[in-house]
Amino acid sequence: MGKQHALVDDPEEALRLFEAEAAYAQSIFLEQFGDRAGSIEAAELALEWKPDYPPAVLTMGSIEYQRGNEALGAQLLQSLTTLPDDDGDLWEVIDSAGDFLIQEWRYREGLELYASACRRFPDTVPLLQGLACCAGHQGAFDQSVAAARRAVELEPDRADLASDLGWSLVQADRLEEAEETLRRAVMLDPDDALAQENLRFCRATREQAAHARAVDLRAEGEPTG
Repeated sequence: MGKQHALVDDPEEALRLFEAEAAYAQSIFLEQFGDRAGSIEAAELALEWKPDYPPAVLTMGSIEYQRGNEALGAQLLQSLTTLPDDDGDLWEVIDSAGDFLIQEWRYREGLELYASACRRFPDTVPLLQGLACCAGHQGAFDQSVAAARRAVELEPDRADLASDLGWSLVQADRLEEAEETLRRAVMLDPDDALAQENLRFCRATREQAAHARAVDLRAEGEPTG
């Protein structure tokens, strides 16, 4: 409430938006005071008033997942990528939906959501991060690397993005480039513990791979030089 909206010329549509926002605000209020049932009822009412009101779609999508209605939950969350972006913040709502799916370990649905979102909102770093994460978990390593690399191109001075790219490269078994990228992440932020751990893991993996190759060569009677 209190957010500035794009002007709505249709009085009926303006009324639906007003009622949806009021019901959604009531849902948040009731949730904060522990009235879960009342909060859900208010969110359902918001969605009834305006089926394309993004916050209500997000809330009810996550609720349907929690109710065990996974197909309906997925349908609601995926529909976010097709809704009007009247206030210019739809990508943030979509990213919240993606965060929910990642927290629930639903990486397949997350990959579908983020891929669709990135087609609509290209060059949006948080969406690219979500895409890289879900793609990596789904074994789509090239897609993960491409998304993480684009995020780094957009914001090259962020250590966390360089670390994400390095990890995607590790998953793709591109270890030499991964180590170089992770060294840069640590240089950008020497206090980034995750980047340090990713670099340590990458180096250990490279050492193990080199040792395995040497063992294979010895078994074949070739010099290991």
